[in-house]
Amino acid sequence: MRRVIDNLTGDLFETPQPHPKTKGAWRFRVEIAEAMSDAISTSEKDIFEIAADMSRMLDREVSINTLRKYASTAAEDHVPNLETAMAFDAATGRLALITLWAEKLGCSILPGKDKLLAELGRIEQQKSELVNQERAIKKFLEGRK
Repeated sequence: MRRVIDNLTGDLFETPQPHPKTKGAWRFRVEIAEAMSDAISTSEKDIFEIAADMSRMLDREVSINTLRKYASTAAEDHVPNLETAMAFDAATGRLALITLWAEKLGCSILPGKDKLLAELGRIEQQKSELVNQERAIKKFLEGRK
C-alpha cells in the first residue's frame, strides 16, 4: 500500500517558537498587510461592512480606503495600531492579526470552545501524573515494611 503524503496539515506536535529578536527582525508590515488582505477576502462580510463595523466599534470613521491601504503591501506608512487591529479581527471574524501576533511571540490562539478542550486535555494529563505519583508512593511504602 502506497503511503500518501499530507502537505496540508501542519505538524500537530510542533511547539510554536518565538520570532528571533534580532535588529530589524520585528518589522512585520508586509505580513500584517497580507494577513489583513486574506482576512478581507475570506470574510463573510464585504469590505464595506467591515469598515462600517469597525467605525461603529471604534466610534470613529474607518474608511474603505484606509482598509485597502492597511491591506496593501505597497503602502509603507499604513500599519494599524493595536486598537484598530482588534476591531479589524472582530469585524472580519477571522482573528488574522491576533494569530499573527501570537505566532511571532511563540504562542497560539485557542478561541472559545478550543480553549476549554485544551484545558480538559491538561486536566487529563494532570490526573494521569497524580495516579503515577500515587503508585510510586504506595510502592515505596510497601517496600519499607
